[in-house]
Amino acid sequence: MVLYRVTKAIALASAILVGVNAEKCTALAMSGGGSKGAYEAGGLWGLYYSDVNATADKYAYDVMTGVSAGALNTACGAMFEPSDVEHFINYLSEKWQELKEDNVWVPWKPAGIITGINKKSGVLDTSALFKFVQSVWDELGGVVKRKIVVSCVDASSGATHLFNETSENVIKGVVSSASIPFVFPHQIWEPNTYDNPTEKNLVCMDGGTVYNTNLVSAVERCRETADKDEDITVDIVICSYLPELGSWDDRDDALSNFLRFKEIRDYYDGIADVYKFKQGFPNVNFRYFVQPSEAIASGLGILNFNNETMTYPMQMLGRLDGENAIKTGEGFYFKAMDEWRDSPELQKDFPHIGHYINHHI
Repeated sequence: MVLYRVTKAIALASAILVGVNAEKCTALAMSGGGSKGAYEAGGLWGLYYSDVNATADKYAYDVMTGVSAGALNTACGAMFEPSDVEHFINYLSEKWQELKEDNVWVPWKPAGIITGINKKSGVLDTSALFKFVQSVWDELGGVVKRKIVVSCVDASSGATHLFNETSENVIKGVVSSASIPFVFPHQIWEPNTYDNPTEKNLVCMDGGTVYNTNLVSAVERCRETADKDEDITVDIVICSYLPELGSWDDRDDALSNFLRFKEIRDYYDGIADVYKFKQGFPNVNFRYFVQPSEAIASGLGILNFNNETMTYPMQMLGRLDGENAIKTGEGFYFKAMDEWRDSPELQKDFPHIGHYINHHI
């Protein structure tokens, strides 16, 4: 009897100890969209500064994943300790205000787009983007301080390739993720210069070519430390505006036409990806979801990085939408996704999941 009581006490103490030591993990997933990355900076600002219960711990993202423009924001966040939330959010906002087009792309020499079409893999030169990302890393000390994942798509195989904080050349991985096909040149990784090399070159184009938001890596990287999925919290910020496609004038401009095609695809795929992958992680705590409440940069606008007319107004909208996400409460939009999934009537009234979400927004 005594032995039974001792054994039971040890088991109880062990259970309590496991509960105390249980690791929790918070992740942030951001989508792509060229200059619309400024909207994400505003969305994070709005979440943090509108939350009366905000603490460094609440927004201390242990993991950050980003695709395309989201990869640029992830690269910035990588340089901050997860608990250094306010510094990160304000620094990111300021960098988007400083960012200019010639920090991202310049015309090719000698003949601009003609050179790009005839002699390059993209119509615009993004060598400046390498320098800009490198300058941010150098300014912040160049040491990665949290788990990150950025993704590109291998043009040869169609497979998604991931880069993380241990990758040999993270900056090239970030630019690879932002290499919009046709618009920006793809990035070539020769064998033995990237993770899991094969005998073939890795030819990277924009990660959003397949999935514009990487929720899977956000959860999987958290699983490295969290004991169970219930201990994982995920926030999501996307750049797609869903209820209506922005206005656009037909024109004899191949670049404009291509970007319109990309916008239409992102319109249908953005939140659909979020919805689909959410179903695969039923026990994860999906907390806040931020998406534009009105149309933002469209077509050639995603290549426009003018702060006064383009990126700062998007930051301001992001701040408002972040505030609204706080007002609706944790998990609100994710519960709405489940409502739509379980209701044939709602699916009839709102044929696309994005229409139902925006109905609430």
